Amino acid sequence: MEIKYELHKIKNAQGTGKSRVFVQLRNKKALTTEDLFREIQDSCTLKVSDVKAVMTEIRDIAIRELSEGKRFYLPEIGYLSLSVSNTPLSRKPNGTITGKDICLRNINFHPEKKMLTELRRKVSFIKSGDSSVSVQYGEEELWGKMKAYLSTHRDITREAMRSEFGLSEYKAKQWAEHFVESGRLKKEGSRHIIYFL
Repeated sequence: MEIKYELHKIKNAQGTGKSRVFVQLRNKKALTTEDLFREIQDSCTLKVSDVKAVMTEIRDIAIRELSEGKRFYLPEIGYLSLSVSNTPLSRKPNGTITGKDICLRNINFHPEKKMLTELRRKVSFIKSGDSSVSVQYGEEELWGKMKAYLSTHRDITREAMRSEFGLSEYKAKQWAEHFVESGRLKKEGSRHIIYFL
């Protein structure tokens, strides 16, 4: 299965004066809980209610085990473990760290080797045609492009703003709302939103 990626640069990475390139994956939407339960129901004898009960129990056991300082093993998938952080010593007047200075930061996941190997065989990567990084515009520059587009189209959507002007999803929404608030555009719709002069 092909997964889309983008290449991004961090300028002056770690103060070295050099740029560092990193890869960002364009993740698709996750399977919903209900869809997951239905898929499991369709592939075995369990009903959706049984799957829900099992998942709830797994969650409760995971919380108990992790809160006791143990790793939690999901068979054929991998291990969950706690990730913590602490108050820096520089902020401690006596220079010692106690249990009150440590807090839960996150839950780590370490996949089972067999699962990782199987994934490596199934996945491949392809460069994304569009970018989540937005082209930077001044207000009047972008408004000029918007007016030119709307001179030949009845309305514009945020998706059209993304493809026509190289805006990210976030920036397209931000600019569209800005032009509505400033009275340059009118907005219509709630699920499928369009903008017009």
